[in-house]
Amino acid sequence: MRKVIALSLLLMGTAGCGKEVVVGGVRDKEVETYATGDGTPEDSTGASRLALHSLAPGGGPASALVAGRVQGTISFDALVELVTPAGEAAFAGNAQSVMVRSDGGDTAFVARADVLEAQYTTVRVTFTRVSVNVTSGLTIGGINVTGVVNVDVPQRGVVVERQVPLGGPEEDVQLLIDLDASDWLFATLNRIVPTTAFQQAVKIRAITRE
Repeated sequence: MRKVIALSLLLMGTAGCGKEVVVGGVRDKEVETYATGDGTPEDSTGASRLALHSLAPGGGPASALVAGRVQGTISFDALVELVTPAGEAAFAGNAQSVMVRSDGGDTAFVARADVLEAQYTTVRVTFTRVSVNVTSGLTIGGINVTGVVNVDVPQRGVVVERQVPLGGPEEDVQLLIDLDASDWLFATLNRIVPTTAFQQAVKIRAITRE
């Protein structure tokens, strides 16, 4: 496990008004974040949703289409943070133009960062852009929709916070952001997905490492 002496760590709260806290210490908890476009089991339409992919970078484009799902790609920009019970947020990565398949057929690297040793209980992901290039499979009101569909992202971004087990202060952790596209793409209206539909659908998983 790496130990890097940090003079300061910027802690920001992105939900509501922002705040800045400067602390000192050892940045010793590594956080790796990945994303998949849709981790919903193929035969499931209910509330039980499990990610299909391991928390590892994809090995290149998958050859097979995932049956019954919208085909295309999702591109997004996002800020990743870990949040303590006291509400202090540690920066865990800022990703630009991450791209995944909308059918969940791959897993993409998002960000990697070391954070201050602390007890974290929540992952916060702030999406500042989400765009889908649909190639097939999206039918709304009897009309096949292809081309660009955008999530309605307000100026402050779409903030997704999920409580997940993040291990002890010194345990490294891998995160998987499951965009769960099949749960919000069909809410598209005039090529715009409502903020709430996207925000409520996104799932986050975590696996700790010694």
